Amino acid sequence: MTSETTRSHTARSRTDTRASAAGRLIGALEHALVIGAGAILSLGLALPAAADPEMPTTSEAAATQDASRVPRAAAGAEGPAAEAAEPLEIIAYIPPSRGRAQNTAGAGTRTLSKGDVTVRVLAPRDHVAFTTRAQPTLYWYVSQDTDIRVDLTLVDPDEIDPLLELTVPGPVRGGIHALRLDELGLELSPDKVYRWHVALVQDARRRANDTSAEGLIARTPVTRDLERNLGESRYRYAPYALSGIWYDAMDELLLAIEKDPRNKRLRLQRSALLEQANLEEVAIYAVRAGR
Repeated sequence: MTSETTRSHTARSRTDTRASAAGRLIGALEHALVIGAGAILSLGLALPAAADPEMPTTSEAAATQDASRVPRAAAGAEGPAAEAAEPLEIIAYIPPSRGRAQNTAGAGTRTLSKGDVTVRVLAPRDHVAFTTRAQPTLYWYVSQDTDIRVDLTLVDPDEIDPLLELTVPGPVRGGIHALRLDELGLELSPDKVYRWHVALVQDARRRANDTSAEGLIARTPVTRDLERNLGESRYRYAPYALSGIWYDAMDELLLAIEKDPRNKRLRLQRSALLEQANLEEVAIYAVRAGR
């Protein structure tokens, strides 16, 4: 077997493993959506309390200190009968073949807990994740309501000063939040790896005690195949996920849920995508919150 064939076989095996693991989670989540929160608790994962169900943009939260969110979906809500009858096909996220983190201790996503509050960036842990957009939306998560301030930072590797330093004063509501670069007038340059951080700052004089998470993002061009598949697909998140474009896949999926919050199938796809990035806590929260 040639090395190229071996790499191809390994990539397929990893994709099959991701889809299989996501499938197991989907089965448990589907069961939980039918019989209620008790089934989710039976998965053995701690659940934060569901927060007020609207998704804020970070710029709005910083300005108003009052996050707005998408309407909460009723647990177990079904779409049209024909759609509900179709089997759920899990969309696999296929990581890019380039951009894997060289130093796993300092790259990818890092999460530390302080007390009962955790923060995460919605990005894969072990590699540079891609966007095709100059002004993508970056999503982050807080496990529960907190009075602690949140600092968001975007770092350009070629600049001394951060591209963005934004403070969201407490209180901050638990849940998934959006950092929209278009609202902040910021653009990412192509083929450059940026780091972004989310930190809960308990003591501004002792930043080593921050509860923090970090992600990597790089902008990449839209290929012809991706452009064609986007034009043919009912849901745009699927071609992005299959092409290894994590940030755009997540954004399109969350926008689809915002437009159709009662669509259980979209919610399950979101949980499967999060699970494939080892974000199980956020996946369970998203189903529990019902949005």
